[in-house]
Amino acid sequence: MGLMSGTSLDGLDIGFSVFQRTGEQGGWSGTLERFASIPFPESWRVRLRQLPTASAENWFRASKEWTQWCADQIRLTDWVSEVDLVVFHGQTVFHRTEEGWTGQLGSGAHLHAALEGVPVVCDLRSLDVAYGGQGAPLVPVAEAHLYTEYEGCLNLGGFANFSCHDKARGTRIAWDVGPCNLLLNHLAARKGKTFDAGGQLAASGQVIPSLLDQLLALDFHAKAPPKSLGREWFEEVVLPLLQMHSEALVEDLMATAVAYIASIVRLSAHGKRTLVTGGGAFNNELVRVLQLKEGEHCHGLPLEAVIPVANQVDGKEAHAFAFLGLLRALGEPNGLPSITGADQPSSGGALWGTPRFLRR
Repeated sequence: MGLMSGTSLDGLDIGFSVFQRTGEQGGWSGTLERFASIPFPESWRVRLRQLPTASAENWFRASKEWTQWCADQIRLTDWVSEVDLVVFHGQTVFHRTEEGWTGQLGSGAHLHAALEGVPVVCDLRSLDVAYGGQGAPLVPVAEAHLYTEYEGCLNLGGFANFSCHDKARGTRIAWDVGPCNLLLNHLAARKGKTFDAGGQLAASGQVIPSLLDQLLALDFHAKAPPKSLGREWFEEVVLPLLQMHSEALVEDLMATAVAYIASIVRLSAHGKRTLVTGGGAFNNELVRVLQLKEGEHCHGLPLEAVIPVANQVDGKEAHAFAFLGLLRALGEPNGLPSITGADQPSSGGALWGTPRFLRR
């Protein structure tokens, strides 16, 4: 079982996955058999937003109580009796890789206890960061094993990230491209909405060229991969640019944001046949601009986007983290230097309990 909650704070994704291997060191395949997405109560959204300035005492209290809330949601699925391993991503609150640390809220020990001894893997990013890596994105390791039929994989979550096979190096490479739903949902909130359903606000607006140019010129986009982003960057770098255009219509800001996101993705993907997942895949206007053959405010080659069925769009990250936790339980690499920039491969994550497949 994979548990995923992203920076956009929309909710908890729970995936029930089955993985198979051909031979002891053969290729992997996997199926996301069941999926549920539970929206965060507003009280938890508010509390999670406040955590960056919380005291250490409040952090540990929130970690225990949020973990208990997650355990309650797991039990409501009635799947836990069939599960060999639960993989708990946690809620990223801090991501300070330039300082050598990252912080995900959530306690694997408390989840292991709350689920009456079901084995749990948690804290999947810290070891990669300790080895000098970005600790993100991690999903491309799963993509390299499970989605080989696509030239590239794009996740449109709180941040957009892209991965593909680098023929020159013979390995997978990946990086965070820029903000996605974190930016779009921030603008939607100005209209009293949780998100821009179908991209309707963006479709009704006009791009603001000066703001688009400022966003595309941000230093992050000129950096070579591997690179990753956290909420801190969005708040410190992107929000001040939006404030400079505070008089603009929300619809125009949204249209500009879509043009920005589509452009940085297109410039990364170079027209590859790409599997597109994450909440942003339901934004019709964003998908339209990603595939647009020509456009005044569209940079890069059009994306050859492949969008799977709905539960795969929503559930791919939970499915991927379930697989990353499986690799950790087996002691196999789930963090690669070509993806994160770490000094060496690692099998990251804290394991609480022993899965049944290791007792045989």
